Amino acid sequence: MYYFPIKKKLKKIKKKAETILAKPAYIIPYTLAYWKFLISKLPSQKNTANTIEEYDLVFVVLDFARGWILEAICREIATYFPGKYCFHYSKSSLPPSKAYFFAHYSFLPICIKLNPSIWGSKILVWHTHPRNDLGISNDELIYVLNQASKVICACSQFARLLISQGLNSQKVTYILGAADQNLFQPHERENGAVGFCTAFYYRKEPERILNIIKMMPSHKFILLGKGWKNYDKFPEMEALTNFSYIEAPYSDYPKYYAEMDVFVSTAKLEGGPIPLVEAMMCNVVPVASKTGFAPDLIVHGENGLVFDVDSSVEEICNLIAQAFKIKTNVRKTVENLTWENFSREIQHQLK
Repeated sequence: MYYFPIKKKLKKIKKKAETILAKPAYIIPYTLAYWKFLISKLPSQKNTANTIEEYDLVFVVLDFARGWILEAICREIATYFPGKYCFHYSKSSLPPSKAYFFAHYSFLPICIKLNPSIWGSKILVWHTHPRNDLGISNDELIYVLNQASKVICACSQFARLLISQGLNSQKVTYILGAADQNLFQPHERENGAVGFCTAFYYRKEPERILNIIKMMPSHKFILLGKGWKNYDKFPEMEALTNFSYIEAPYSDYPKYYAEMDVFVSTAKLEGGPIPLVEAMMCNVVPVASKTGFAPDLIVHGENGLVFDVDSSVEEICNLIAQAFKIKTNVRKTVENLTWENFSREIQHQLK
């Protein structure tokens, strides 16, 4: 009399097993972590002492990113966050919390496998720009991001890219970067310098920067950043009479933005950059490559100029010359991009 019900159940189990086995192998560790989370919720497994939510929000930064801009952004969010929060610098032993903010999307795959308990919390993930050096396939990355509550991109360009790659459109949004409106004060533009603000990385296109400076000898150039002495052509750059390299504390950056009339961002791949907002907040006219949030901030010909990422140095130099003719109050076009507003938008995603 129990033959048919048992047979029916066995068929269901077999079908579920076949479904699981048919999925890519990379899903298995995440499935196991999720099952551990479900088991922990069974009455026999519950321990009220361990299930009390200690925090409203945990910022997951990981130790190697400590002191980097990602942590700085988290601290700006925390400044205006009314709840109880902490910073966590390890991939394991995440403390109990109602929500987690992952400062970089590359932190999520390992953390969600090692910390089954976070499956039951709200997970926000900050996405800067795509990378191909994370050690996992893009298919696996999209699978993991689809487990998050919300993926917050730094610009609209990469939000659209993630959706095209398979990320659920309901799980993605973008929030533009910000600057301290009290620290970065506006100034009147009048025959000032052309400025760059970036640490040294090859994706920042150092060769382009060097050639722009060489091609415009009548203009003064300022490079504000760090690590540029590691650039193999830095001695050649430093020898140029129209060039100044400045390594300064962040609190001194406004002083150098005040010397600029035009700010240039040459990278072929960006999530921001944040210095673009800082410069615009200081009323500096931007000339930026069409990556990151530059196309979201700049209306070409009105409050700045944008160029294709593969544009020639000659084209960029022509735009720099045009930028000196723009009379717009650039600060007014970004004055809403404060860290307080940024934090409020992040907090809205927690609701």
